[in-house]
Amino acid sequence: MDPPSALPYTRLEISNLDSVPSYKYWSIFNILCCCLPLGLVAVFYSGQVEECLARRDIAGAKAASNTARTINILAVVIGLGCIGAAIFFMIQRVELLKAAQPTQFPLYYNVG
Repeated sequence: MDPPSALPYTRLEISNLDSVPSYKYWSIFNILCCCLPLGLVAVFYSGQVEECLARRDIAGAKAASNTARTINILAVVIGLGCIGAAIFFMIQRVELLKAAQPTQFPLYYNVG
């Protein structure tokens, strides 16, 4: 029995590692400004992208990247909707308070 012949080691270079975005900073922005729960989920998937890239799993990294992007878009839309609704209701409250106040004030009060 002959020992198996030694094959030269060749390193597999993958050029697509930098082309898979992780959306980490967008996820952090969503945590701070838009929608905290969805931002946390997006940060989780951003971390999954980096872990998959470290394992050289391009397909897994692309799937996690697409999920992170979708969740980030959803977080921005929901966050802007909530902020818009809050501004709308604040304006409505101010208008109601203005309507409840008398419009004409007497120049002086007759105390005597």
